[in-house]
Amino acid sequence: MTKTKMDTNAAFQIGRENALDALDKMGKHFDDNEHAKDGVAGLLVTVFSCIYALAPTKQDGDTLIALAKQFALEEMK
Repeated sequence: MTKTKMDTNAAFQIGRENALDALDKMGKHFDDNEHAKDGVAGLLVTVFSCIYALAPTKQDGDTLIALAKQFALEEMK
């Protein structure tokens, strides 16, 4: 895979597509929602840990998480 110059929207779509692939792959391991939600929790912990590791400050990490949450809530309308 070659790396190309990236813009915000392209990077967002790559992240989204990879997250959907991960959720699809993970979903094949669960027969019920109870354990699927535990799997999603594990995925979120990993993503949040990555955000805080890469963010210059905890506040920057919190801001990114809040923005993503806002986008998700808007999508659900």
